[in-house]
Amino acid sequence: MDRLNGWLVKLCGLAMIAMVASVTVGILIRFIFSHLSMRVSAPWTEEVSRYLMIWTVFIGAGVASRTGKLIGVEALMLVLPAWLGRSVKYVSHVVSVAFYILLCWVGWQWLEFGQSQTSPVMLVPLAVVNTAMLCGAMLLILNTAALVLEVRLTGRDIRHANVDDEMETALEQAKELQQ
Repeated sequence: MDRLNGWLVKLCGLAMIAMVASVTVGILIRFIFSHLSMRVSAPWTEEVSRYLMIWTVFIGAGVASRTGKLIGVEALMLVLPAWLGRSVKYVSHVVSVAFYILLCWVGWQWLEFGQSQTSPVMLVPLAVVNTAMLCGAMLLILNTAALVLEVRLTGRDIRHANVDDEMETALEQAKELQQ
């Protein structure tokens, strides 16, 4: 999963670059070229940026779930007794996976719905865009399972599974500077 996630992060980075380029072209055409009386049109820029954003969000969420980086409220689990905090965290992962399964089902419905439609400007089948939800939900399931499995096999505390090594190093260096 980590190797796949590494490639997906690079792919999301390329998608972000393409989004910025697309939006920049749209801005140049709309606000610069029009003031220079140049008749240039690029209606595709909005669709490209929108569809790349959809894919980036779903793929990025799937990758983020591998390290427990999805948004959540951690304070409760840290103030509870350790055994109860761990239990709450495991239950939250089970509930999350149930939601991701529901998201797979909805994504499949949207995929079927999108097979008969195309985007207004580029005429791309909407199934290509709607597949993002299904792919993202499957990545969320696989990466959440990988996180829980890794925590169980290494014996780490699941409440602290989202702590970065970089952040721990930075905190240790900050403590050393204070002393």
